[in-house]
Amino acid sequence: MSYEKKQFIKDLKEKEPVSTAFLIKFSAVSTDKNGKPFMNLVLMDNTGEVEARIWDDVSRHVGQAVRDAFVWIDGRCQLYQGRKQIVISKIQVLREDEVEVKHFIAESPVDPGPLYARLLEFVSSIKDPHYRQLCEAVFRDDHDVADRMKRAPAAKSFHHAYRGGLLEHVVSMLGMLDAAAANYKGRVNRDLLIAGGLLHDIGKLWELSYERVTDYTSDGRLLGHLVMGTEYVARKMAEAGADFPEEKKSLIKHMILSHHGELEFGSPKRPKCVEAMILHYIDDLDSKVNSIAVFVEQDQTPGAWSAFSKNYDRFFYKGTRTP
Repeated sequence: MSYEKKQFIKDLKEKEPVSTAFLIKFSAVSTDKNGKPFMNLVLMDNTGEVEARIWDDVSRHVGQAVRDAFVWIDGRCQLYQGRKQIVISKIQVLREDEVEVKHFIAESPVDPGPLYARLLEFVSSIKDPHYRQLCEAVFRDDHDVADRMKRAPAAKSFHHAYRGGLLEHVVSMLGMLDAAAANYKGRVNRDLLIAGGLLHDIGKLWELSYERVTDYTSDGRLLGHLVMGTEYVARKMAEAGADFPEEKKSLIKHMILSHHGELEFGSPKRPKCVEAMILHYIDDLDSKVNSIAVFVEQDQTPGAWSAFSKNYDRFFYKGTRTP
């Protein structure tokens, strides 16, 4: 038996009955102001996320409403503090073979095959033999990396937070890095800039788990993608042999370790060469453009202005984009 999904989060309306399947992203037991327990859930499908509450028979539902589970929900949509929320009256756990998984996991709108081919074109465009050898070893010869790059999100929630988002983010950045290198020709080492763009987020392939719900791995929580990426690239440079110059090793590591820009944003080092500075600002720009665009596209507030964005502490004008 299969459970056809006919309702999607982006289309839910206030006071509307809800009877459809979701994937549980978050599940926890909380208590209200009177000490009564309730279940606090975040449900997802490929159009977005919505909060949900279970107020009755909480102890019976604790073992059912768990993270990564597919569930059939009966309930009603309401507005709470300006946001959609589902009050659940009935919940049933579903097997993976009873649903169409593609309806529950958001994916990049761009085909990963041609996008990865574009990434490999940037690898081939690197003229420095050491940087090109390193990037070929990672993206052409390491088939695990190629497979993960086509599936990995770029983040858990902030930007490009969907399957294939990391590849989309990296290729988008490479186009801007290439343009920056051409604009500042003679002042910027293009090969270092492109290699840094290719490798800066490589650690996210192992920092995050993303088979269903995106979350951090244990190593991701303990180490983070800057350290994990630097360690991976260091191993690849060691495999390249003794002829890989020490200065170039240090520069590649610096590009990865400094790309968050500031110590308070997680960078062990601030950018200390012009290529690292450019990489940081373009990484920041691409992530912000994506997160704002997704926020505005998913916003359902009537009129020209969006709802208030907590991430950016402002409203956004929605009338500037050309379809």
